Amino acid sequence: MLALAALAIALASPSPSPAPNYMLQTPPPEPNHVTIELLQSVLVTSGEEWYGGNGASTNASVRYEFQATPKARFANTVHWQRLSSTYAPDGETPKWWFDFTEYDDEFDAELGRPDYPLGVGVGYFDYTPIHDYTNDYNLRGFGFGIDRWPNYYTPRSFYYSAWYYPSLRGGQPDSGTYGILRADVGVNFRPNLVGPWNIRVGFMSDTWFAKDEYAGDSGFNGPYVGLSFWH
Repeated sequence: MLALAALAIALASPSPSPAPNYMLQTPPPEPNHVTIELLQSVLVTSGEEWYGGNGASTNASVRYEFQATPKARFANTVHWQRLSSTYAPDGETPKWWFDFTEYDDEFDAELGRPDYPLGVGVGYFDYTPIHDYTNDYNLRGFGFGIDRWPNYYTPRSFYYSAWYYPSLRGGQPDSGTYGILRADVGVNFRPNLVGPWNIRVGFMSDTWFAKDEYAGDSGFNGPYVGLSFWH
């Protein structure tokens, strides 16, 4: 009798639910985020017709990441840069080589993990104006690239970006046409996971490829440090 009673109780009791398999579940979407960055770099400049020189660059950007649909997330980054450099041929007094203000707007579709996304997108670049030794001109055009942003949920994470603008040119016939590759790699440090502030240390590089007889190969590269606000 006791055995029959135990069997009846077992059959009447609901079976326990299996443990959830989080590896097979889609992680919840990230909330919308705003990131503000300010970077300062020291650059080494080089060129086809120049002896090279030194320069400095100040960069500021604002990025907004947003969930457009339950399965589609995007980011828009507005970036501003101020760069100036000099060169001194044969030990002469340093002269201005490159001096310009740059603006770009990059639109990314986010892929992969929502907390550590990879962005793939298109961008618009505008170098206005450029003072190139004795010449003044503008360069404008569209390009494409990728962005791996930091993981802001960990004390330290790596990030990188690479953007290529295949045909940047200005309004003047002799301003030249360039293909420009911009790359950036670094480490983001988050001292307090509760607070919004981050410290960045990295290396940036701009490589200008001449596309016609009016242009000359050039480049700017060097380390930087910066501060960012993420919310």
